[in-house]
Amino acid sequence: MTATPDASDVEARTSPSVAGYCTFLGVAATLATGQLFGFIPLIPHIAEDLGDRSKLGLPLFAAGYALGMLLIGSLAGRFGARRVLIVCLAAGGVASAATALAPDVGTLLVLRSVEGIVLGGFPPAAFVASAQKVPPARILHANSAMVFGLLGSAGVAGLVSTGLLTVTGWRGAMSVYAVLLLAGSAVAAVQGGIAPGRRSDVHPYRLLVSEIVNGPVALSAAVGAVVMATFVTVNSAVQQGEEAVVGLVLVLVLVLLLIAAASRIVRCPAEIRRLVGFGTTLAGAALLWFVDGGELVALLLVTVGATVTVPASIQLVVAAARRSVPAAVAIFTASLFVGGALAGLSATGLVRVAAHDALAVIVVSGAVSGAALVVSIRGRAAGSEDGR
Repeated sequence: MTATPDASDVEARTSPSVAGYCTFLGVAATLATGQLFGFIPLIPHIAEDLGDRSKLGLPLFAAGYALGMLLIGSLAGRFGARRVLIVCLAAGGVASAATALAPDVGTLLVLRSVEGIVLGGFPPAAFVASAQKVPPARILHANSAMVFGLLGSAGVAGLVSTGLLTVTGWRGAMSVYAVLLLAGSAVAAVQGGIAPGRRSDVHPYRLLVSEIVNGPVALSAAVGAVVMATFVTVNSAVQQGEEAVVGLVLVLVLVLLLIAAASRIVRCPAEIRRLVGFGTTLAGAALLWFVDGGELVALLLVTVGATVTVPASIQLVVAAARRSVPAAVAIFTASLFVGGALAGLSATGLVRVAAHDALAVIVVSGAVSGAALVVSIRGRAAGSEDGR
């Protein structure tokens, strides 16, 4: 006897429902991660009002974002992914509104940290929700929406913030983001087809520990940190120059084009995609290091490299997870913004590191990680040959 599918489950997984969910996912992920990249154009104006220490709002948000992915995002399975999405977006909206009213730099920095932590729960919960709601044949669309949010938000949020500054000032820009995040929370509340939470005998934080010491996951996390550090460094360098708007449009267009070609790109093995993407990212960093005036070409290479590397790495992390896919994915996504936080310290001038020195660290770290990737691929290939 064949079980009859539940009518609500069938409805939730139909094409219109999935298409609407993927649209929501792309917009909400752009809003959440955009609180990092959209803050960059606001920094000079906030610094005029509240002082140079306000620049810390960039790396503190990134660090909080990474921490929130681990502390909140890893709880999606326990409390339900939809509930986590709703709470994270709503709390992020409230924190953004409070930031717009910050009377001094200390308050601003605390609020930026809080906003990062609460919004950090969104990406891992979104991946869990996608696995539950979206059929395997269409999961590429959901993952592409998330990748756009993680990387394409650099272009979208940067352009939006630049435009809002001329009309509303930085406080008005943060208020607009608050309204949009709260609206995103309301849309998350009506998403169906997402399983409720389920308690297990093992606490999610213990699963995090087991995945952190998982070699393939740790290697992917190292690669992710270097990639995002490079992306933030090069993106910030372009935004501080005369071609800032051109750079933002370039990032947006490149990410959209690569997502459009995703169905063809994924035909290549994930390990090869990650290695090629990582190499392209490092080539962009090296170009910025050695060639004066090469910022836009460097940004092109880094954007292409990151947009190829991140989804390939997520695919490999999912395959390599030992006990918990959500925990493994949370670790990887957190690693991206650990790299972003460290790069933010240098990009804003809060840590006095010459640009060439910062790029040198990135290139060397990347070369080491790249060598580890090559060894990993060869080791697996040798294991496959032995298995035959």
